[in-house]
Amino acid sequence: MRHANYERENGTAAFSDFLGAERQRILASATPERRAQMEAAEESRAVYRAWNAVCSGTREGRHVTGLRYLPESNELLVYLDSPSWTQEMTLLREIIRARMERAGAHVDGLVFKTTRPGHTPPAVKERLRPVAPERPSAPHADLNEAERAEIERQVSPIEDQKLREALQNAMRASAEWAKGVQSKKES
Repeated sequence: MRHANYERENGTAAFSDFLGAERQRILASATPERRAQMEAAEESRAVYRAWNAVCSGTREGRHVTGLRYLPESNELLVYLDSPSWTQEMTLLREIIRARMERAGAHVDGLVFKTTRPGHTPPAVKERLRPVAPERPSAPHADLNEAERAEIERQVSPIEDQKLREALQNAMRASAEWAKGVQSKKES
């Protein structure tokens, strides 16, 4: 059976063998300019892969807003969400570069820049947005006149006005909560 100019014989072959053969076939039929483009693309993929192996999922990596490999200078341009993280990563530059080398990609330099305001990618904006914790609503029931008057009577001996008002507000909130819990149990 012939499929895509390959003949399958009565045997099995590893997928990696197929990919290697296909890569060689494509490179052999490409023009020198196209071959240079493909090799540059493979090189940039190795750089991004090494960056992800070193920084993805780290505290520092969470502040990266973009990456751009510059093949002409063999540098990786890294954009960060704040000037303080740009400075922090600049201090860690050689450590990161050495770790990327161990991960299989040699770069001559890492350049860190702060993303311009208003140019933060949507995925980063979503990550940077503070998440308000969801709090269950407290049971609440309004107090009647007699209950409010009793609280006022209990706090009236306090001379300091701010302290008296603070205690009165706290007692009122506590009484409203307790009344809400009681009415919830009865329903």
